[in-house]
Amino acid sequence: MIHRNNTFKLIIVLVLTFSGVFFLTKDSFASNPTIIGFIIEAKQMEGTMKNPVMITGDTAEQKDRPMLELMFDNLSAKDLIIKKLVETPKGLITIEITHKDSALFNNLSLHVTNAEFSEHYLPSAGNIGLKNVKLLTHRVTADNLSLPQFNLILNEGGKVEMEPKSEEELLYMKAVLEKLINSNLQQ
Repeated sequence: MIHRNNTFKLIIVLVLTFSGVFFLTKDSFASNPTIIGFIIEAKQMEGTMKNPVMITGDTAEQKDRPMLELMFDNLSAKDLIIKKLVETPKGLITIEITHKDSALFNNLSLHVTNAEFSEHYLPSAGNIGLKNVKLLTHRVTADNLSLPQFNLILNEGGKVEMEPKSEEELLYMKAVLEKLINSNLQQ
């Protein structure tokens, strides 16, 4: 299990590293870590979610930051977009990975400091479905990932799209998600 998590982390690190090597511009070297983690977006996410857990973790800007751990036994994500902003001496660079089909994850864990979605539903498989999802994520692990065809884009510029939520706001989001999971289980 640890081997699979490390493999997933290695793949992400290699993609981000090689994207910088292959698409270097004169001033594309990072000078400082950005204040955000990864922005993960999907038009639709559905699967089997465990009850969320409040944890603390480190970000580039803050140690022991309150976070919400979202754990899925399995998850499919349609129209997946993963963004990372990198600060350079000439401004921000946005690294973007997109996948238009369904990305599949097994034993996915996300440490998030902000989460948004427009609606929820009970999917045919799993216990939760969410539409128009946007997450500010600082750590991602999974046992298995199916992302067969993705596009990697490097753009100059970018903007901070999400700010971390307070502990109280995360506790509220935790309660909302627990209510959705439990109500879907009773149906």
